[in-house]
Amino acid sequence: MIASLLAGVVQGIPQISAEIKGIVAAISGSLSAVLGSGVETFLNPTTVLSALAGIIVALKSVPNIPADKLQLIADLESALVAGMAADKQAKVKVDPTTLQPITPVG
Repeated sequence: MIASLLAGVVQGIPQISAEIKGIVAAISGSLSAVLGSGVETFLNPTTVLSALAGIIVALKSVPNIPADKLQLIADLESALVAGMAADKQAKVKVDPTTLQPITPVG
């Protein structure tokens, strides 16, 4: 979901290069295809989230992005950090009593 939201945000920012937009779209499209295919595969969440974190770092260095779009990127980064923390914890122990909602983005 973070990848889809990030792809949507990025496409609407003219200051972001076509190359970065293409990378984000490719990641989002690939994830959607894998998840929608019904094929059972091991998709490592840490790898996916790390790739998205790298994209967010690159986006934050793009000059002249409007403040509202930077805030959306920051919100997605917060969701990404929460997702990475939850994934790390899930690898140790799954305890449904510790689950908390993720803050809505946008």
